[in-house]
Amino acid sequence: MKPIPVAMLALSIAACSKPADQQPAANNAEAAATNRTVPVSVPSLEGNWSISQLNGKNPDQIWPMSAEVTKDKFTIASECRRMSWAMKQDSNLVQFTPIPGGECGRVRSPAEIVADKTIKLASIAVFSDEGRTAQISGAGGTLTMTRK
Repeated sequence: MKPIPVAMLALSIAACSKPADQQPAANNAEAAATNRTVPVSVPSLEGNWSISQLNGKNPDQIWPMSAEVTKDKFTIASECRRMSWAMKQDSNLVQFTPIPGGECGRVRSPAEIVADKTIKLASIAVFSDEGRTAQISGAGGTLTMTRK
């Protein structure tokens, strides 16, 4: 009979034992505390916002754009133009449906066109800075807002 090296014996024993996270806890209360997850609340989009970026760049805009958001309506205002959408927010998931009206006599600026496309196709809102910054994004791009 050939002697089995000690290393192979140790590896065999280690392969048969349970991983540390499957070992029984020394204290049931400790095990319950480690398995508990704290739900993270997602801020609401409701409020007044400054639009700070479109697709990662500062908007090339003569008139600053701002957003006014209520529970079920999202409006971008820029000088005489008001673009509005019916809005639904479920945690980070968002859905926008255009509401007609609010146009003025001037032609839409390139930044307003990008903002309109972004909001129409948006599907998610991601928050940072404890809810003071929001990125709304989807297939149309990304719009970044800062809470006023």
